[in-house]
Amino acid sequence: MEFFVKSGNPEKQRVGCVIVGIYDRRKLSDSAAALDHASKGAISSAMRRGDMDGTSGSTLILHNLPNMFCDRVLLVGLGKERNFDDAAFRKANAVASKAVSKTGAIDAVSYLTHLPVKSRDFHWNVLQSAVATNDALYRFDACKGAESKKNAPTLKLERLTFDVPRRSDLPEAERGLKEGIAIGHGQSLTKDLGNLPGNVCTPSYLADTAESLRKISDKLKVKIFEREDME
Repeated sequence: MEFFVKSGNPEKQRVGCVIVGIYDRRKLSDSAAALDHASKGAISSAMRRGDMDGTSGSTLILHNLPNMFCDRVLLVGLGKERNFDDAAFRKANAVASKAVSKTGAIDAVSYLTHLPVKSRDFHWNVLQSAVATNDALYRFDACKGAESKKNAPTLKLERLTFDVPRRSDLPEAERGLKEGIAIGHGQSLTKDLGNLPGNVCTPSYLADTAESLRKISDKLKVKIFEREDME
C-alpha cells in the first residue's frame, strides 16, 4: 500500500472513503462537522438514531452521503476529548485502518491527522498515523502454503492519504510520512524475523539480513562475529 500527504477539503475528496473522528457524546471533530454541514446533517442524523456515540474504538461506515464525492465516510470513535492523548491517537488510526481495509475502498483520505494532540505537531501526527496503520495491517504470510496464500483475503486498499489543514503544513507532514514509512518497514522486518521458525531464521540468516541492509544504507555498519569471536 502507498501512503501520501495532501491538504484539501473533506467534502471534495473523490475517493473510496473519507475518514473522520467523533468524540464521546457524539461531538464532531472539525472535519466531521464540515462533512455534516455539506451533507445537510446526515452524520448528525445517524448519531441521533444511536448508530454512533463516539466511544473509543467504535466505527461506523456511511454510504452515499448527499453532496459528497466520496463513496463512503468512515466515522471513528475517539473517546472523551479531554482524554485524547498520544495513545488514543494511535488507537484511532489503527482502528480506522482495520475498518477501511474491510471495505471495498481502493483509496482513502484520513482526516484523523487534523486532530489536536497536546504538545504534538503535524509532523508527529503523520508519522504516528503511518506507523500505526502499518502495524495494524501487518500480516505474516511467509510460511503459509500455496493453498493458504491463495485463499487468504487480499487487501483492496491501495492508497491512503493523510491530510493536513494547510499547504504550509505539507513540508513537515512529508517529513513525518517519510520517517513513519521507514519506521514501519523496520518494525515489519523485525516481526518477520521474530515470526520465522528457528530452522529458517538461523544466525547465518540474520547475518545475511544485516548485510542486505548495509548495502542499501551508507549510514549502517555491520560486524559479524563467527563462533571463534563469540568464544
